[in-house]
Amino acid sequence: MTGSIIVTGTAGFIGSWVAKQLLELGWSVTAFDREADDRKLRANAGDEAASRVTWHAGDIANPDTVKALFEAARPDRVIHLAAVLIPVCRDTPVTGALIDVIGHINIFEAAHAVGCDQVVYASSAAATARRGDGTLTTVYGSYKRWCEEFSAVRHHERGTHSIGLRPAIVYGPGREAGATAFVNAAITEAVAGREHTLPTRWNHRVEHVEEVADAFVRCATTPIEGAHASDITTTNTNDEDFLAALRQAIPDCRVDPADSESFREAAPADTSVLEGLIGPLHGISLEEGVARTVAAMRQSGGS
Repeated sequence: MTGSIIVTGTAGFIGSWVAKQLLELGWSVTAFDREADDRKLRANAGDEAASRVTWHAGDIANPDTVKALFEAARPDRVIHLAAVLIPVCRDTPVTGALIDVIGHINIFEAAHAVGCDQVVYASSAAATARRGDGTLTTVYGSYKRWCEEFSAVRHHERGTHSIGLRPAIVYGPGREAGATAFVNAAITEAVAGREHTLPTRWNHRVEHVEEVADAFVRCATTPIEGAHASDITTTNTNDEDFLAALRQAIPDCRVDPADSESFREAAPADTSVLEGLIGPLHGISLEEGVARTVAAMRQSGGS
């Protein structure tokens, strides 16, 4: 199917790739972010495709702003990606709650008001990451977990169908910020020929942005019933796997493993619900994803 869709967070890393894929499928894309900044979208999709996007800028925490956006666009679907990540939610939790929680509520309320009954939104692997005592590991994760619960309640109360996808460590062209941007940082340093030491070790789901965007787009373009939440991949790779893939792409790279005790371990992941809704997932191997990222960085001369 094709139609009209709102993508929030379009100026960001994942949002720009989501918009690119939707444009390729023939969707009419309305973009929303704090600023109408299409630099990442133009870098990914090209000037002609990017020029077909209608931009709205504003504060997602303002219900009147979001309501006006939906009244103007009258979307068939929504992909809600706008958020602030772990550092902002940790250091300024009120700001984090306004954007990640109140913004989420505003999207659901505005969608319902114009008869848009399917919302795809970004949750996070942080929503299931717990300490040994069972508590969530981050404020950000607690907000995302709450959003999953709210979405389920709204389905029962109003019939709004939804799915929240839980990206993990996402990398690829255009990633600049967030607590898990260290994979991109290492590739950037390797492409530049600089020495670099990884800040942590890990055994986690490392996901290329194009496979993440593909999951969001397929969820939005497939009719979904109910309220769901799902991981996007289930395969863990570790820092040694990453370094091997990086050295395969850049044999003379000077990136070293972490010299600290810091370690990131993924919670168990499950994609059965997602695959039941949209079919087999279009995964990208770590080797292929790193090679694509290196090639894109070399072509652009940046990150």
